Amino acid sequence: MIRPLLLALVITSPAVAGETKRYAFFITGDPQYLAEKSPAPTTLDPYSEQANSRFIKILNQLPGQPIPGNLGGGHVARNILGVIVTGDLVDSFDKTGGHYDAMGKYEWHRYVADYGLTGNDGKIPWPVYDLHGNHDGPQGNTFITDALIKRNKTRPHVGHISSNGLHYSWDWGPLHGVSVGIFAGEGEERRKGHHYAARASLEFLRKDLTEKVGNSGRPVIVSCHLHPNGPEYDWPAEDLRGFWETLTNYNVVALVHGHTHGSPPSKLTWDGKTFGRDLPDSIDIFNPDDSGAAKTDRRDPTKAVGLYHGLLYAELVDAPGTEDDTFVVRSYITRDNWSTHTWHTRWQRNVSIP
Repeated sequence: MIRPLLLALVITSPAVAGETKRYAFFITGDPQYLAEKSPAPTTLDPYSEQANSRFIKILNQLPGQPIPGNLGGGHVARNILGVIVTGDLVDSFDKTGGHYDAMGKYEWHRYVADYGLTGNDGKIPWPVYDLHGNHDGPQGNTFITDALIKRNKTRPHVGHISSNGLHYSWDWGPLHGVSVGIFAGEGEERRKGHHYAARASLEFLRKDLTEKVGNSGRPVIVSCHLHPNGPEYDWPAEDLRGFWETLTNYNVVALVHGHTHGSPPSKLTWDGKTFGRDLPDSIDIFNPDDSGAAKTDRRDPTKAVGLYHGLLYAELVDAPGTEDDTFVVRSYITRDNWSTHTWHTRWQRNVSIP
């Protein structure tokens, strides 16, 4: 049941001191670590290195930082629950031959060294909730997806893993998160005439929401790589329809994706038929932009491409009662490969938390 929700870009009245609970986390995507083109890489493309190393430092510095008054004021929470990463963790596993296998494995090594998994084994001090995108393996059958299956076994707060090991769900207080990989669709293999394999993600989503959420009314956030408002070649119409029909039975507060590298981060709404700005009876879809997909311009090695990046800071706010519960998302951006960076936009929506 997609409930009619009121969209607002205003500050809600504060609840009685000490009674409001906030569940804060970051959403990012497409770090797309890119190695030097070599049979035995030892470094990243210089712009990829610059973007991703700067991003990790900035992410670590954000907790406790002030938020501008025009975006609601206050401070970034210090007790961050985790980081959702919406795919394209590396750049090279959508290609074959040449140096690409060695490059992809080095890119993965760097990604894991930076992001870690549990909050205690990398440069990010919070658990990571990542998934695969097309650059990690269009058919979900590469070194990267095998590594993600292994990561899921020890990923913090995970309470349910798909039978193929690739998809999973977790809980942050009342919020239930589900990761469905590159997109939500039926079957392990790609559909004839289409681009990507769903790896039975829609079957997992249905089972997970039935068993882990049921009729509780708990808020749900779903993460995937592809935007549902993309070409039918990427996301088959029958799968997209099945995805919507599944989501409408639950209290879905957001769908988050990667892939499009849209700058700055943005939000659309979806009512199952139309994608628009403020549609009634709809689901919010957030695009966090990319965090590090910069690289040397192949046409002019003295220049770079992909220097605009972004991320999202999200808070599920559980106020006393149910009428003042909100989901607040703010974007943080750069236009110069994280050399400078600033807050940008704020979105808020009333939600229901049992």
